[in-house]
Amino acid sequence: MNPLNQKIGPKIMPRLAQRFAPVLLAILSASQSTAQDNNSDNNSGNNPYWDEYGNAPVMIQQRNNGASQTLKFVGFENGMLVAELDGGVGEVSLPVSESMVRDLRLDNSGMSEINRLISEGNHGQALERLRPKAYPLIKFHALPASFTQLHLPIRRLIESLIATGEFNEAEDIIRNRMRLDQTGTEYSELAIGLMRAYLAGNQFDNAAKMTAVIPVNGPYSGNIAAIVDAADALRAAGKYEAVIPLYRAIENVVPDAAKQNVQMWLAYSLVLAGRVDEATPMIDEIAEPAPGDRLFSLYKLLEGSREHRAGDYGKALDLLTRGFVRAQTSFSWVPEMLYLIGDCYERADDPLAARNVWTEIVILYPESPYKQRAETSLAQLPEVDQTAVE
Repeated sequence: MNPLNQKIGPKIMPRLAQRFAPVLLAILSASQSTAQDNNSDNNSGNNPYWDEYGNAPVMIQQRNNGASQTLKFVGFENGMLVAELDGGVGEVSLPVSESMVRDLRLDNSGMSEINRLISEGNHGQALERLRPKAYPLIKFHALPASFTQLHLPIRRLIESLIATGEFNEAEDIIRNRMRLDQTGTEYSELAIGLMRAYLAGNQFDNAAKMTAVIPVNGPYSGNIAAIVDAADALRAAGKYEAVIPLYRAIENVVPDAAKQNVQMWLAYSLVLAGRVDEATPMIDEIAEPAPGDRLFSLYKLLEGSREHRAGDYGKALDLLTRGFVRAQTSFSWVPEMLYLIGDCYERADDPLAARNVWTEIVILYPESPYKQRAETSLAQLPEVDQTAVE
């Protein structure tokens, strides 16, 4: 038997084995610990706060049959909490369960003051207090959501970073330090909040990076709507290659009733990205909806965009117009359809018709990302000769 096991076994088992049986003892040599530390350093990225606080141990109190003990937790791996033994002679891994988490207590002194600062809008001072408290907890983010004492400081940190415009730091935490598909949905909501902040600031490349880490499967299906909204904004910004993997990711997780809708948007994005050869078999496989079907106009947008991309603007205009007359003004793709119709008119040397269509987007769809594109296109049109019009 390893003499080190003999030395520590009697010391730890009376306190831990009864409560957490079976317990996996993982005695690590000094060289192994050094290798893990070096690996953590290599993954630290450009976040100095993670470098300073991220690997710090966390003291967590565990209650057991009226008694309590404080353990120094240093990591969470493969569903096991890793605690350092007294004197640093080794580590013990404890299997995590909801019942186990209910018996854990974390020192959250200072959170009342932090919450007060946040409620007053003083996120800057709140961050000064949150960073040393929350960063060491991030490595335990996959613990059950019921351990609110642990998750609250982490969420408050990310919320305050977004509120103060510290987007890079918030992104580093969400993308590099966490696995959103192993956390509660609250963290997905924070990621969506950061994604929307990027979109609002026209930081489309950063927004696209965020969409790639937001889960959409199973319990995270509620994120699909936000991803679709982001895809609309990215598509309007011309980030077609970023949109394509988003639609591929959600194609197989949306309800059957929405699947054809997503397939059309995927094919449409492929057309816009110039990948018509990939889009064509998809378009040909989609059955044309009936004229009274909601998706009929979207299908005509898809067909019209393919002809537009091929340079057949007359045929594109015919298809797009047929789709537009069947659309309701509330359909999300109508501004996009109008923009292409206006472009077809402009390319047909009918600037007056183009101006009328693009002006309609500006007036009727002021919140659409296509409003800006329409305004840009309007500014490039020649001045209308009012005498000729009259």
